[in-house]
Amino acid sequence: MSLFGAALPWSLPLTLVIYGVVVAAAVWIYRDARARGSRYAIVWALATLLFTIVPVLAYLFLHRDAGPAR
Repeated sequence: MSLFGAALPWSLPLTLVIYGVVVAAAVWIYRDARARGSRYAIVWALATLLFTIVPVLAYLFLHRDAGPAR
């Protein structure tokens, strides 16, 4: 892998870490939405996988007053 001819040996591990964080966020949102009884838990998780940070911020904003899930 290179960028303008310069080798980027860190690009693959960095990419895997970023994807890992996104998948972890999607799993967390899915489990939290299910614990809250949301019918759209899978939609939240898929939106997180597709659009990364925007659904995470929207979910946190919309559920900020609900408190922790049981």
